Amino acid sequence: MNQIKTILCALIICANTFPTFSQGFEVSPVVMNYSAEPGTSETQKLTIANLFSQRRAFSLVLGDFDRDANGTKSYTEAGSMPTSASDWITISPSYVEVNPNETKEITVTITVPNGANDTRWTMIYVKATKEQTSHNADKGFAGGVVISPTIGVQVYQSPGSNTSYEATVSDFKEITKPGEDQRTLAVTVDNKGGKNLKCSMYLLIADLQTATEVKSSPVVFPLLPGRKQIAKLPVPKDLKPGKYSVAAILDYGHGSDLEGIQMELIVK
Repeated sequence: MNQIKTILCALIICANTFPTFSQGFEVSPVVMNYSAEPGTSETQKLTIANLFSQRRAFSLVLGDFDRDANGTKSYTEAGSMPTSASDWITISPSYVEVNPNETKEITVTITVPNGANDTRWTMIYVKATKEQTSHNADKGFAGGVVISPTIGVQVYQSPGSNTSYEATVSDFKEITKPGEDQRTLAVTVDNKGGKNLKCSMYLLIADLQTATEVKSSPVVFPLLPGRKQIAKLPVPKDLKPGKYSVAAILDYGHGSDLEGIQMELIVK
C-alpha cells in the first residue's frame, strides 16, 4: 500500500480550470466547486477523454489533501481529515471503459448533511488502468492491476450562505539568505474565515527621502480555511540606495478591506 501511495502522489497532475492532460487521456474540469446548502444535493459532470490508441478503462477513487504553510500539498486516505468532503460524494460510474478518441461523462453528486455549513474539500483521482501480464507484473501491486498516470480533480464544497471571509497578516520579515542577489521579504497570511480565498499580495515601497512609491508585481496564491501561507515577496532590484518604508498589502476580494503590515528596509 505504501508503495502504491508513493507512486500515486508522484503521478498526480493538478491544474486550475482548464482540461488536464496525462499520458493518453484528458479530464475536465480539474477543479469542481459546489455550493450546496445544508440538507441538499448538487450534481456536476466530469468528462474523461481517451486519447490512447486502444480502449482503456478508468477508475475514479476519492482521497484527501491539504496544503502546508509553504503551499505544498500532502495526500492522505479519503475521510482521514476533519475537512474531508469524501463521505458526501457519490461518483457514478466509478469505473468506465472508453474507446479511443471518445469521451464519457461521469456524474459527481455531493449531498450535504443538515447543519454542515462549513467549507470541505477532497480529491477525485482519475486513473487509467490496464491488466497485468507476465511481462509487466510487479509484486508491489495487488489485484492484477497496474496503476497508470493519474489526474487529480480538486473538489470544494462551500454553501453560498457561508460568507465568512477573513484573513490577517503577521510576521513580516526579510528572509534573504547570504550570497543571494535577490532580496526577499516574507509575511504570514492566516485565513481566519470559513471560505477558500484567492490571495493577491504585493509590496508598496516608499522612499523616505523623496516620498516616491514603487508597487511590486503581485504574488497570487490560494488559501484554504483555517490554514496559513508564508507569502514570499521579492524586492525590486532597481531600488536606489536609501531608506524605505515597505508595506505588504493583502487583497483577498469579496469587498473586504485590504490588510497591510509595514517594516523599514535599507538598501545599500
